[in-house]
Amino acid sequence: MIQFGKVCWISCVILMISNACVSQDSKTKAIAVSDNFNAVGLVYHRFGDDRYPSTNTTIKDFEEQLKYLANNHYQTYTIEQLIKGNIDTIKPVVFLTVDDGFLSFYINAFPLLKKYNCKATVFINTESIGWSDYMNWDQIKELVKAGIQVGSHSHAHPYFLNTAKDEREQKFIKDLELSEKSFEDNLGFIPAVYVYPYGEFDNNMEQILKQRGYKVAFAQNSGVWDNNSNLYAIPRFPASGVHFGMDKFKQRIAMKALPIKMNEQGPIQLSEGQEYFLELKLDDFNNFSALNCFFNNQYRSDVFSYKEGVISVNLKMPETTRRALVTFTSKSKSGDWYWWSILFVNPNYIN
Repeated sequence: MIQFGKVCWISCVILMISNACVSQDSKTKAIAVSDNFNAVGLVYHRFGDDRYPSTNTTIKDFEEQLKYLANNHYQTYTIEQLIKGNIDTIKPVVFLTVDDGFLSFYINAFPLLKKYNCKATVFINTESIGWSDYMNWDQIKELVKAGIQVGSHSHAHPYFLNTAKDEREQKFIKDLELSEKSFEDNLGFIPAVYVYPYGEFDNNMEQILKQRGYKVAFAQNSGVWDNNSNLYAIPRFPASGVHFGMDKFKQRIAMKALPIKMNEQGPIQLSEGQEYFLELKLDDFNNFSALNCFFNNQYRSDVFSYKEGVISVNLKMPETTRRALVTFTSKSKSGDWYWWSILFVNPNYIN
């Protein structure tokens, strides 16, 4: 049995809200804290570990980020507090998440979070606990005692989409059972929050998490959590790597959710070279200037057309990548920037 309230799952988020009335519909939509609910999450991996520059954040950069949050009145809350609406509705908020449970978080990031009184969520893949580059259970218990939320990042961190569809459900359930037993045996509780390995999942995996009592699940496509978001596919911005400086940090935590709607919110599976057509709807389109479209990390005005709130996307899955994002950004008439993305996955391509 998952116990969401027994140990706080803690985070930092950009959140502009005006009342604390909380609701949740039956279609796993986002928590409706207010009509203009917007929450920006950042995802980190390693800290002060130069061996892996693409997933590393320097200690200096991380401290500068936390100092900026502290000096500019950003607040930290648990997801449980956000769900209950027990929040300060005047000040903005940000949520920080850390995937994998690397030892560098405990050594280099944890002391800084305590120094600046900032909270974070660490998602653990339980099979790796105690390995040379990972935290052990005693260290994780110390995090929990200090108020750091611990979430699940699976047991073995596999590529679930590489398993045949008729076998995938059982593999996912078995992995969940292993991680849940490990958490229960060592921490005395099972986390109620989950991050999909590599951000890859399907609709059945969403439903299994919901049935087993998980409250929210996070993906790895970039974007902002708002009232249109699926609670089991919440986006986050990557915050690691040499190119993620303070300018980008400030830009990301000020971002809002571009109100694009589509029927499917999870990753779309394509084979290499496969063509795909996607139609999207942009609400309140008169409030926005021209759309910017990025595909596979490149600006691409040629892959979409747009007319009166309807966005038509025509693309071909690249042959040299496993994952590719389609991202739309736009500036509102009030000067705020908005963001939305969807992930495409080619399970046949092995990184």
